Amino acid sequence: MRCWANMKRAQNAVRASAVLTLAAWFIFSAGCARVSRPPSVAPPPALLSAEELVARLHERAAAIQTLKAQFSIEATGKDIKGTQRMEAALIYQRPNLVRLRTFARIGLPIFDLILINDRYQIKIPMQGKFLTGRVADLDHQSGVGPSVLLGLQATLGNLNGTTVLATDRLTLHEAEGLYVLEVIPSEEGVAAARRLWFDQGTLELVREELLGTSGQTQATVIFEDYRPVGSTTASAGGQTVAIVRPYLVRAEDANGRAKLVLTFREIVPNPSLSPQDWGTPENEPLAGFPRLSSRAGMVSFVRPFLAGNVPW
Repeated sequence: MRCWANMKRAQNAVRASAVLTLAAWFIFSAGCARVSRPPSVAPPPALLSAEELVARLHERAAAIQTLKAQFSIEATGKDIKGTQRMEAALIYQRPNLVRLRTFARIGLPIFDLILINDRYQIKIPMQGKFLTGRVADLDHQSGVGPSVLLGLQATLGNLNGTTVLATDRLTLHEAEGLYVLEVIPSEEGVAAARRLWFDQGTLELVREELLGTSGQTQATVIFEDYRPVGSTTASAGGQTVAIVRPYLVRAEDANGRAKLVLTFREIVPNPSLSPQDWGTPENEPLAGFPRLSSRAGMVSFVRPFLAGNVPW
């Protein structure tokens, strides 16, 4: 009897062990079923060639033929007394026709600049000045020159700063998770060498560095807070593509002469423009600054800058 009892206890122990083992297996299996799979990580985008990147940038740039914008500017630096705050209005027509006006907070005009290709014409009413010349020479104009040049780079860098000529030498690599495109002009003095940083996913311009002849950084422009401002129908497939623009731009001269912060309030892509958009805001313009109240007046003003490059 005692042997039989021992056998029964052994059988019960085996059954209990089997039940516990089976229960543990079910619990373990259920636990495994509840464990979520790790999120899949998208592979990094394939590195484009420099030519492919430039082709995409040109296609995107063509979506903006004209543009109007209003923004505020905060300026500091060695060449600027204290902190200067002003309002600005921009008119742009592709490829290189620009009007930039700035005003004091009380509404007084600070300067009125018209830019055509590599030539500028600027009126500074409060100083009674009227200046013309090459854009590259603005850097040598005392007072407002370096600030205006940096402002142009900050304002236009995302519009035509990505323009690449067929004769430019291009180098593309990756750094800090961004595409870095170096653009070196074939002829010195024609245009500044640039280093352009692009988001790999959106291909939006993140940073622009203007380089000196020895490769040193002369100015840096940062583009942030991209927002959609409209849409356009792309040529390939006819799909609608959003037009996005940066609403915050920071620009700094490497020598500390000027530092600008541009905060945009309104950006309107592809508005209709009239000759009046290129006229002077005051009733009595300075001598030598023509009133562009008609297309004929606009053409007569623009033609000397174009040197026959654009048919009218």
